[in-house]
Amino acid sequence: MSNRLTRITTGQGDKGLTRLANQQHVKKSHPRIEAIGTIDELNAVLGVLVASIKVGQHESIVKAIRNIQNQLFSLGGELASPEQEFLKQSDVVQLEAWIKTWNQKLPPLKEFVIPGACIASANAHLARCVARRAERRLVGLAENETVTELSIIYLNRLSDLLFIISRIIARSNNDKEAQWQR
Repeated sequence: MSNRLTRITTGQGDKGLTRLANQQHVKKSHPRIEAIGTIDELNAVLGVLVASIKVGQHESIVKAIRNIQNQLFSLGGELASPEQEFLKQSDVVQLEAWIKTWNQKLPPLKEFVIPGACIASANAHLARCVARRAERRLVGLAENETVTELSIIYLNRLSDLLFIISRIIARSNNDKEAQWQR
């Protein structure tokens, strides 16, 4: 496998431009770059979530998140190469399977959950919020440019999954899920 990055600093972005994978130059303020950046931020926040989970706990969740992080690189690649599709329907199917399996372990909610039961659960909520923002960025981009419907569906399911993960982590640590008090 050849090296993907040989130089980090090129100086080419100093004038507010960047280059997509197809070599097209765009402004760093372009909605496509904003979407790519938000996907990158989501990946980083998921890394913080994994780092905040105690070693040996929630191994299936950690494994799932690592899988998701790889898929987010694929989604970023898809956005950087608008003529290519990297996400697969099976990626969404996997998210839906985790949602179904893990949600069955949780009691129904009577009210909204207030984030902060423990650091790992709060990090899952933060990742959920960034996933929602990434979804909004893609929806906005799709108003004027081609974005696959699958990428928007993927982020929608991912934010649902992250909500479920936040609840599983909170409850497994015997932390009480704070709920909205009317």
